[in-house]
This record gives sequence, C-alpha cells and structure tokens, in this order.
Amino acid sequence: MSTAEPTQQEKEQKSQVLQQQYNQFQENIAELETQISTVVSQIQEHIIVDKTLTSIKPEDREGRKCFKMIGGVLINKSVDEVIKILSDELKNLTQQKETIEKELNKNRSGLQDWLKNNHVKIIKGNQ
Repeated sequence: MSTAEPTQQEKEQKSQVLQQQYNQFQENIAELETQISTVVSQIQEHIIVDKTLTSIKPEDREGRKCFKMIGGVLINKSVDEVIKILSDELKNLTQQKETIEKELNKNRSGLQDWLKNNHVKIIKGNQ
C-alpha cells in the first residue's frame, strides 16, 4: 500500500531545494543590479569628461594634449582623439547597460514565474 502523502523528510528536502533555487534567483538579480550600477556610474563619468572636452572651442583644441588612462597606463592623445574614444566607449557602455537590463528583467520575470509555478509565498520575519 503506497501513500500519496509525501513524508516529512521529502517535504523538508523539497523545501531545501526550493530555498536554494530562490537564493540563486536572488543572487543573480543582485549581481545584475550591481553590474548596472557600475555601468551607469561609468556612463556618467564619460558624459562629464565628454562635456568638459567638447565645451572647448574646436580652434582651441588644436594641438592641445589630453591624457587618457588605458589599462592602467596614461596615454598622450589629442583632445579630438579622446572625444572620439569617449563617444565610442559611451555607445558600448550604453549597449552593455541595455543588455544587462534585459537580462535583469528576464531574471525578475523568471523569479515571478517560478514563485507562481511552485506556489511559493515570501514571508519576511521580524528583524
């Protein structure tokens, strides 16, 4: 005679598996949020430098030196070269941010689907 009711041990194992899956979702989401924060910070820094350099009149930029840190090495470039580099990097960072945001939204909706499919309710304890 087999019973349809899971044993206490099976319930605890399933609970542990669900907790691990939930924790993995939370870790992925937190990591992606950190990545977005880092990229947004870099974008803001690039915008500040770009605005500063482009505010210089084109005729005053000619022959003017500008230094850019690349891989820990300070490189001597012209202002116009650095403006072009910043523009390209800004485009790349913006694309990176969009990609990470899509991944974050995918993970968040995946978590919501997982919660719904596994009939999981989040209960926060008194802290």
